[in-house]
Amino acid sequence: MATQMGSEEEFKTTIAEYLEALPTQFCRRVFSSPAACLAIFRLLPTVGKQLIMSMLYLDAPLQLQDVSQWAKPEHQRVVKAKVHQLRKLQLLAEDAGSVWLNPIFREQLRNALTGGGDFSSFGIPYTGPRDARVDPKRLAKYADERWEAVLHFMVGRSAHDAVTPLSESVRDVLRMSRLMEDGPMGMQITNSGFQFLLQNAASQVWTVLLQYLRLAELQNMDVVEVLNFLFQLVSLQLGRAYSVEALTRNQRKMLGELRDFGLIFQDERDERAFYATHLITSLTSSSTQSTERSTGPSELTTTSEHGYIILETNCRIYAYTNSPLQIAILNLFVHLVSRFSNLVTGAITRNGVRQALMHGITADQIITFLTANAHPQMQSRTPVLPVTVTDQIRLWEQERNRLHPTQAHFYREFGQRQYFERVYRYALDIGVVLWANAEKQQLVVTRQGHAKIAELFKSQRPTNNATNPQPPAQS
Repeated sequence: MATQMGSEEEFKTTIAEYLEALPTQFCRRVFSSPAACLAIFRLLPTVGKQLIMSMLYLDAPLQLQDVSQWAKPEHQRVVKAKVHQLRKLQLLAEDAGSVWLNPIFREQLRNALTGGGDFSSFGIPYTGPRDARVDPKRLAKYADERWEAVLHFMVGRSAHDAVTPLSESVRDVLRMSRLMEDGPMGMQITNSGFQFLLQNAASQVWTVLLQYLRLAELQNMDVVEVLNFLFQLVSLQLGRAYSVEALTRNQRKMLGELRDFGLIFQDERDERAFYATHLITSLTSSSTQSTERSTGPSELTTTSEHGYIILETNCRIYAYTNSPLQIAILNLFVHLVSRFSNLVTGAITRNGVRQALMHGITADQIITFLTANAHPQMQSRTPVLPVTVTDQIRLWEQERNRLHPTQAHFYREFGQRQYFERVYRYALDIGVVLWANAEKQQLVVTRQGHAKIAELFKSQRPTNNATNPQPPAQS
């Protein structure tokens, strides 16, 4: 997807679902951190933010009917849906037609916006001598190299192509998220991993962080402590050094593991300070430049700024890139024909798209990827991609989804028509008929219904010498 993390769709499929599943006592602890409350607020869709801000300084409950009146009649259903979403996140409470903000969340969000309360939840700045060489540019290069090493590993690049060998903790997260699995030749990418490669960088990082939370649960770590620390890291200022003095043992362990993903930087000569990189500080940012990269950082930096793909109406594709990672991702659904120093050419073919579909990649993901990485000359058009090509990609997907294999049993040669009709009516009554031809006395039933029909065969077998049904043939 090319949507930002702050979008409604992206939020629902990642951290929101995790927060909704948290017990009430866990949510209270999460909401006790101003940094966590501010991060959650930033992740909400626009209407949700407006509802929160409208109630933030109201101490008395509001009637739900009055809240609905804040929107025009044609949009009141949207407001009610957002109220329901905020209730699931335990940000709002409702009783007897009245709604109000969670008191703990309201207080700590006020503190976050006004600078009150425990401001150490936003990190304690490092006051020691600082290395002047650590600047945003160096942090970006470090984060990009680390993150690209993960993506290179997933697409199957050889070990010498990786900038940094992957640690065991990174491999554990990839296994836990089912992006990769152990195979006879080592770790190999899964269908979910192929989909992961076509997501924007913000979506990829949130996926990793969500799986890291689940891994922390298995390691019996305090989930609330881990979650609050992640929200703290999201809220840190890019390029500023923060002290590790006040961090707990678990938090220091997390620094080392997140460092392997390029989310955190620590100078080996002075580990008393750490820096958050753009990969994690941009997760709650509304800036499209930091959140709408399509697949990864430095090799793909031109994606969000300039774009590199030109797509013609005849499905010919030209990619102005020399990045091995970008070329490997294109190869997931494009038939590459030639490669030059800064250009690769190819075509979107039926076989290429079908191969991508077999790996779990959807037509919408392909179209979104091409749109997000389109050349500026194409970005100036409406629509960005040729309609003939997008329609063809969707048609190829529908073509593949037109038939669904189903295990079944085929019955024929009943002998007596009365016997066939009795079995057919019984199969209809229990809802296991997939296909039937009354004229030829043929019947196809589901695998689940075969056992029940077999019992009917035994109890209603004809008494004369008519031919019995043939043994069911699985199709």
